[in-house]
Amino acid sequence: MPEGNDNKDINNNSTYSQQIKQAAEIGKHAVHIKQKERQLRKTKKRLSRLKTFLRFLLFCGLLSAIYFFLTLSGWYLKEDTFSKPDGETVEIVNNKLIPSNFIYNSMKELRVFHIPIFLMSVAPIKHELYKIPAIKTVYVRRYGFPARLQIIVRERIPMAVIKTDINKLPVAFVTTDKVMVTNKNFMHLAESDSTLRILVKNPEFRKDWTVERVNYIDKIAKEIETYSNEKVQYVDMRNSNDVYVKIVSTNIRLGVLDSSVFERIKRIYTILPTLNNVDGKVKYIDLSWDKVNYFKLQQEKENKPTKEEQKQ
Repeated sequence: MPEGNDNKDINNNSTYSQQIKQAAEIGKHAVHIKQKERQLRKTKKRLSRLKTFLRFLLFCGLLSAIYFFLTLSGWYLKEDTFSKPDGETVEIVNNKLIPSNFIYNSMKELRVFHIPIFLMSVAPIKHELYKIPAIKTVYVRRYGFPARLQIIVRERIPMAVIKTDINKLPVAFVTTDKVMVTNKNFMHLAESDSTLRILVKNPEFRKDWTVERVNYIDKIAKEIETYSNEKVQYVDMRNSNDVYVKIVSTNIRLGVLDSSVFERIKRIYTILPTLNNVDGKVKYIDLSWDKVNYFKLQQEKENKPTKEEQKQ
């Protein structure tokens, strides 16, 4: 019996020592794993710091590149862009009535701030150009490299011109959007085939001649074109009590532009076809009389109708 107990003790001692050894190995392995984990954490921290540093360098480099790019001279207008225009830095487009030098002169007091052109406000430019009555709309385009501006002008369209002589430049014109322009700088191109010509004697604008009066005469001219089927070349109002209208084939005397003028104009439709049947050269068709029409012949006196006047 004592020997059996000794064997048990030996076996128990060997098993315990093996357990101790296994526990020691497990402990070493756990420590090794912890060390590995610690090293991985340190590596991740170093990589994270490196990435942060690289991002910082990239950000600084990007800021430097942007600053360098924005400070290039191609983004900035010259200080004398408006005071000494060269026609290239500031380009005027689509102006037909208004001379380019007149537009440049209207902007010569504008200041040029040292900012990139894409940050530049175009409001001051528009503010100055809208002071010109012949301009309806202004568009401003900004370009870089080199910095320049393109000003696109939309002008008002002349509807009627006011003249003191048929062969002279107009003294004023009225636009299709009801604006009267009297600045002589715009008159050289105000006339066209579509504009109504009104002859006057020493016009006093804003008193005798207004937009409303021009519109009334334009309405009369359109009525004459409708019933004559001919283009009105001009309306002679140098004597407001004895108005003449020139059409392609002849002259029409309207006399006083009273409330019956539109009724008198309607008679052109029946009178004009008989023009070629008249003996002699017709000076004008007289519609100044109520319900009475006659032809004024070229060789007759201008004031009194005679027996040669043919009543219709």
